[in-house]
Amino acid sequence: MRKIKLFIAALAMSMVLSSTAFAGTWVSPAAGQWMYQNDDGSFATGWIEDAGKSYYMDENGIMLSNTTTPDGYYVGNDGVYIASQEAPKFDFSIATCSIKYTDHKVYSFDYDGYPCVALYYDYTNKKTEPTGAYLADYSITVFQNGVECDSAYLSYDEREEAFDNYSKKVMSGTTLNVAKAYRISDMSDITVQIKELWNWDNPKVETITLSLK
Repeated sequence: MRKIKLFIAALAMSMVLSSTAFAGTWVSPAAGQWMYQNDDGSFATGWIEDAGKSYYMDENGIMLSNTTTPDGYYVGNDGVYIASQEAPKFDFSIATCSIKYTDHKVYSFDYDGYPCVALYYDYTNKKTEPTGAYLADYSITVFQNGVECDSAYLSYDEREEAFDNYSKKVMSGTTLNVAKAYRISDMSDITVQIKELWNWDNPKVETITLSLK
């Protein structure tokens, strides 16, 4: 089934890119940023193809990298579309840190005997000083059946290393896989809302739905 999905995704990508091959020049307006300037002086947006590789430029013409494009495809660190890699369920990045989904698991019992779901994700510290996922400048709220889920804690025997990593500090530029559990009432889908903190004007918000079945 996964191979079929990847084949369909690759076919869809080939259709998207069939009319977006350009002849232009790469320019760097700032450190770590790349834009593609067309022959007429304009800057490309959306998907482009260059030297047989596919890239995505945002609405400002900046190349996306190591993230999911608005139409659901994944691009690597160098901005190149990766056909064989499924996009993460969430990939949330702000100035001070970033988190990227790696897995979610349902546990039959938490420490108090209730079922729960655990979210696993890679946390990357972008601050200059050491900090951890538990101190990060974002909030994660999990909802089920429209109601916020309480935090859950697993027994020592059930707990994986990622749960302990949640409370560990890491140095700037370091990535660590962490996990946090939330109590559930049934096996219906959950909604995960990630929201930037301390940005009162225009906080970044990402909302996804995860299946527990």
